[in-house]
Amino acid sequence: MESLYIKEIILGDVSKFSYFVSKYKDMSFVIAFRIVKNKEDAEEVVQDSFLRAYKSLGKFKHNSKFSTWLYRIVVNTSLTKVKRRSTINNIDIEEVPDIFIENVESIYGGLANEEQKKFINHALNELNVEDSLLLTLYYINENSIDEIGEITDISNKNIKMKLYRARKRMYVVLNKILKLEMKEII
Repeated sequence: MESLYIKEIILGDVSKFSYFVSKYKDMSFVIAFRIVKNKEDAEEVVQDSFLRAYKSLGKFKHNSKFSTWLYRIVVNTSLTKVKRRSTINNIDIEEVPDIFIENVESIYGGLANEEQKKFINHALNELNVEDSLLLTLYYINENSIDEIGEITDISNKNIKMKLYRARKRMYVVLNKILKLEMKEII
C-alpha cells in the first residue's frame, strides 16, 4: 500500500502524504527527542524531516522499508541540529559485571507499567545521544539490527557492540535512579 501511495504522491496527489505523517510522526518524534533532548527542537526536526522526505520521495529506491528511510532522515536531521551541543556521557561501564546486564528488567520488574516508562525515559534522557537512539530503535521501535544499520549508517557488528555497551550504561543509570527513588521513599 505504501508503494502505491508513494507513486500517487510523485504523480501529484499530495494528500496521500498525510498517511505517512499520521503513521510515522510519533516514532519520528521519539527518535528526534532522544537525540535533541528538547520537545520544541524535536518537533522542528520532525517537521523538517517530513518536508525533506516529501521533497526527496522520488529518490526513495524501495531498497528498504519507507519507515527505515524516513527514520534515517530524522536521525540525520537531529544530529545536524545538535552538532554544536553534543555532550559526552562518561558512565563507567567496565565496573558492571555482564551478568547484571542480562537482568536489567529485574531492576524495575516490580514497578507499575507507568512507573517503568517514567524511569526508562528518565534513564534514556541521561544516556548519550547514540546510546539513547540505539536503545530506542531496538527496544521501543523494535527495529532489526539491519534496519538500525540502514537508519544510522553503522555496521551491524558495531551496532551489536554499541547496544551491548548501551545496555550496560542503561543498567548503571537505572540502578542509580532507583536507588535515589528508594532513598526518597524511605
